[in-house]
Amino acid sequence: MIHVRFLGHIKSSMGADEREVSAMTVGELFSALLSEEPSGPAHGFTKYNTLVVVNDQEAFSASSEEARSLRDGDTVLLVPFSHGG
Repeated sequence: MIHVRFLGHIKSSMGADEREVSAMTVGELFSALLSEEPSGPAHGFTKYNTLVVVNDQEAFSASSEEARSLRDGDTVLLVPFSHGG
């Protein structure tokens, strides 16, 4: 399983701090998360405005690495570009 954590408005959009998912690509992860997004106010959570941090070591734009594979045991942090400071 992949451990996915959410920050900022992504956490609000998902209605949770974190989620466990099966191994998949970054693009598949976003498709799965966006299809599960609880109904309510839209917060603009997309792959185009999200930074992905894998295993606290590598950061990249989700839209630039859609084909990247995520493996069992990975920890993924999703950070909105406008996360504040």
